[in-house]
Amino acid sequence: MNDKLIANVDQFNDETICIIYMMSRLKDDAAKHIFAQRCFDSSNSFTSIYELFDHLKEIYDELNKNRKSQREYNALR
Repeated sequence: MNDKLIANVDQFNDETICIIYMMSRLKDDAAKHIFAQRCFDSSNSFTSIYELFDHLKEIYDELNKNRKSQREYNALR
């Protein structure tokens, strides 16, 4: 996604446009996490695309760690 924004800097030359585009590409749980913060708490809304990326990374890195730990634990049995 970041590469797309960089490659098309002429179209995505504003943080708000980048955030709106990124939000339009999200689906399922990722979209729910982002829309909840963006829509209902405008005082805590994203001000840059990197904040949005960091927010998703924080959520999904932890989720992936939990899944990996569960798989490793199950493999020990």
